[in-house]
Amino acid sequence: MVASVFPSSLSVLASRLRRPMQAASVGFCLAGAPCFALAANTDSNAPPVTATQGAIVLDKTQIEASPEESGTGPVKGYVAKRTTVGTKTDTPINEIPQTISVITRDEMDQRGVQDFNSAVAYTPGIRVIDYAGGQGAPDIFLRGFRSFNLFGIYQDGLRSGFNQYDTDFETFGMERIDVVKGPASVLYGQMAPGGVVNMTSKRPQEEPIHHLEVQGGSFDRRQFGLDMNDQLSDDGTLFGRIVMLQRDSGTQVDHSPNDRTYVAPSLTWKPDDANTLTILASYSKTKTGGSEQSFPAIGTVQHSPYGHISSDTNLGWLGSYYKVETTSLGSSFEHLFDNGWKFQQNLRYMHSKVGFLSSGPDVVLNDDGRTQDIGLQYRPKNSDTFLVDNNIQGSFATGPLQHTLLMGVDYSHYSAKERRVNGDPEDAFNDIDLYNPVYGGGAVWIDPDQRDLSSKMQQVGVYVQDQIRLDRWALTLGGRQDWVKDHEEGLFSGEQLNQHQKDHKFTGRIGLAYLFDNGVTPYASYSTSFQPNPDLDRNNNFLKPTEGKQYEVGIKYAPNGYNASITVAAFDLTQTNVTTPDPVATSYLTQTGEIRSRGIEVEGKASLNENINMIASYAYTDAQITKDTLYKGNTPRDIPRNTASMWFDYTVKSGPFDGVGIGVGERYVGSSQNIQNTLTTPQYFLTDATLRYDLSKIGVKGTKVSVTANNLFDKHYFEPGFYEDSVFYGNRRNVIATVGYDF
Repeated sequence: MVASVFPSSLSVLASRLRRPMQAASVGFCLAGAPCFALAANTDSNAPPVTATQGAIVLDKTQIEASPEESGTGPVKGYVAKRTTVGTKTDTPINEIPQTISVITRDEMDQRGVQDFNSAVAYTPGIRVIDYAGGQGAPDIFLRGFRSFNLFGIYQDGLRSGFNQYDTDFETFGMERIDVVKGPASVLYGQMAPGGVVNMTSKRPQEEPIHHLEVQGGSFDRRQFGLDMNDQLSDDGTLFGRIVMLQRDSGTQVDHSPNDRTYVAPSLTWKPDDANTLTILASYSKTKTGGSEQSFPAIGTVQHSPYGHISSDTNLGWLGSYYKVETTSLGSSFEHLFDNGWKFQQNLRYMHSKVGFLSSGPDVVLNDDGRTQDIGLQYRPKNSDTFLVDNNIQGSFATGPLQHTLLMGVDYSHYSAKERRVNGDPEDAFNDIDLYNPVYGGGAVWIDPDQRDLSSKMQQVGVYVQDQIRLDRWALTLGGRQDWVKDHEEGLFSGEQLNQHQKDHKFTGRIGLAYLFDNGVTPYASYSTSFQPNPDLDRNNNFLKPTEGKQYEVGIKYAPNGYNASITVAAFDLTQTNVTTPDPVATSYLTQTGEIRSRGIEVEGKASLNENINMIASYAYTDAQITKDTLYKGNTPRDIPRNTASMWFDYTVKSGPFDGVGIGVGERYVGSSQNIQNTLTTPQYFLTDATLRYDLSKIGVKGTKVSVTANNLFDKHYFEPGFYEDSVFYGNRRNVIATVGYDF
């Protein structure tokens, strides 16, 4: 069904590069339904296209993106035109010499997104790890490099934090998600080379919002959501919003919940045109399962005489849990000076309390081929994080050159206390039969503590960026200097530790783009990154930061007057100073490793009118360990060479099916391997679908119902696990029904 849309649309877009703008048409057929034709008048000097029977006419004045769109605000449809994440200035995406993808609120709503993984599932270059039984903090790979939490996940322009166990995002509270591919340390400091993902929280808007919804679905899911936004003052200077969610749910893993309480109030005060202050607060309490769920390869992707291990098997101790309670308070402030310059500050304080009683099987099967020993670890962790980013930006001219200059300084402070104590279930339950599990018993804890550490970290970054325009040329220059201090004190692996680490690094970016009249923008860029390393060598010295550098070329196409975009990019990305086992003492690490990732990414998004939205993407990633003491020449863990996705959504706006909407998507993920390249998880295709109906069409005002299914055909798929001969079960079919009411 969908495949017949995109080749036609792509050929139309490509043909526009070779000839003057003319009328174009795209056709598609639904199985068992009439064929439709889309006609678009792309010549501003030509007369309007006349609708014929069976045709849907796309008038560019109806589908053009809203001129009020900002780089952080709501977007109508699937196609964002502007972002602040790629430059920290509100800039058209086409002018930024780096690949940027945006997942809008409309897209998340139509696809029925329920978590971070499903939100980015159709974005090229991202490999998410579906961790059944309790996802916890996002664990993703960007362009072949792991970019989890503190090294790649941001919220409202600030790092999500430095505690890799405390961050789990509620997508119901997100307005949009912006993804910058490749190194971005020039703006954000320490990070993985693959890129950065920034989530923008819902915040007060001028238009009122009164929305509530109730959900129910697979694994006894019960969820209630509320989103309220209103003007709070008669003079129109004060606006307030509150987003709330309560969920009680199981998961596909026995005895593993997925419960959450989320409350996010926000307030915007705009006393005049020069000043805007937004206060953002949130409270989140989440409980999921504490089992690691790394299944052995035998019985999953490899043959076992006992058959297949069931995907609902809990591989741990039933008393295990993962509880995260996080409270944050932040602000976003802007002041416009009389000369047009602007001061901007983002600030956030966050306190997190993590209760983690982890359990999981031993790395290898026992001799009987069907049981594994179970281990426990109690690992509570409390942390406090303070983040602030101040910058000033403005425009000026030097002769024919137009400049947008950004100068800023950011500061981060993090402190944490963590314990780890090892243990075992009672003897009778110290192992688990993977094919017939029996649970029960208490725990036996082993003293002394395996870890009892206090951690403190401070980071200061100073950055400058100049966006220079000369006619249609757009040059972006940026540089940043970071200073990072880390102090670890306490018990570590049975020894007293008192270590201080200081790192400093300069990073930069240079990029050039040319903006053609017809919306085509070729570009090229070079960017760098750094990532501090918390590991120790055999002499108990901190290791040096890893460093990344990327060369990227590409073409962005935003057809004039149409809410559509296509990006094609090729990149060459290398990370050096990668840790690898020390050949002298293999229980320690050294830094002789290097990883290179090269690839091509293609993404197309279109909101052709109020009826039709679509996405298509493809990524080819050739990642290789180019230097290592053990794994030189191997493909890094979890990196498929090919991934692709396609989504098509159609809403009927007239006739007997007025108000009916249907969306269908297909995702393909190629095979991937463990670090030793001795275990391969097979490729897989997953189908997603949604069906919705606007009940106002039959007199029930403000009410909509929908049913969303992820992995519609319940495909069994696997991803490499935590250990070399282990895998994760992918997410089984999940069907959710939603009733939404706007009043």
